[in-house]
Amino acid sequence: MRNYESECMKCGAKRQLAFKAEPYPEIGDIFLRHCPICDEETQHTRILTRKAAAELRRRQEEADLRSSIVEKSAEYGFKCRFLYQSVIITTNLADWCFDYHKSKITLYHESTIKVNFETGNYAKSHVQFANKKMAPLDVISYIANHDAWRTQKLNR
Repeated sequence: MRNYESECMKCGAKRQLAFKAEPYPEIGDIFLRHCPICDEETQHTRILTRKAAAELRRRQEEADLRSSIVEKSAEYGFKCRFLYQSVIITTNLADWCFDYHKSKITLYHESTIKVNFETGNYAKSHVQFANKKMAPLDVISYIANHDAWRTQKLNR
């Protein structure tokens, strides 16, 4: 259940309204609710509060961050997809994965050899580096440099 500050569009009365299930209204959405002042079913709208404005800013920042990751990946010809808080970048040689929200990034790299020789266990991926202070766009540049190095090594 979520409570949102709403306004009756007939009388202008503002009050908290509870919404039990999704879809929850966005700022500016219009919905019918009973207004105790008008004593009838009237149109209401969710209004912009400081909390709602902060939510909108967080959403926009997340969208901007994702967009910058997609654009930087496309510059190098990589594809990317988002899974929860992580991004999976696919290059011609391998898949890479990291949590793009953290300031210290752990980068996972698809293993070329799918066996861990120390344990004998299957190893789909390994840690390329752990807790390194890098920006997400710098990680993508690192991936591009690593793939260039790997391609050069394979062509020898």
